[in-house]
Amino acid sequence: MWNPVRTIIRSSSPRGIKIIALSLMLVILSALPYMLISYFSAENANPIVSSWLFAIGAMIGHIGFFIGVVVLIWDTYFRKK
Repeated sequence: MWNPVRTIIRSSSPRGIKIIALSLMLVILSALPYMLISYFSAENANPIVSSWLFAIGAMIGHIGFFIGVVVLIWDTYFRKK
């Protein structure tokens, strides 16, 4: 069975790109419950738990994106080869 996390980890991409890709996957997975509840529930539904899950997942994903960019810049310009 195809596993996207394993595919990202085993790829030959730089470390920063891998971190950015995993962070994007985290944001998408944390937004999925909110999107499903918003699509399938009633109009006046108030999905508080899924909203908090999305907010926390998006915050961690953005921190991961920042770390990935910093690692990518570090590996490109400052790492001794």
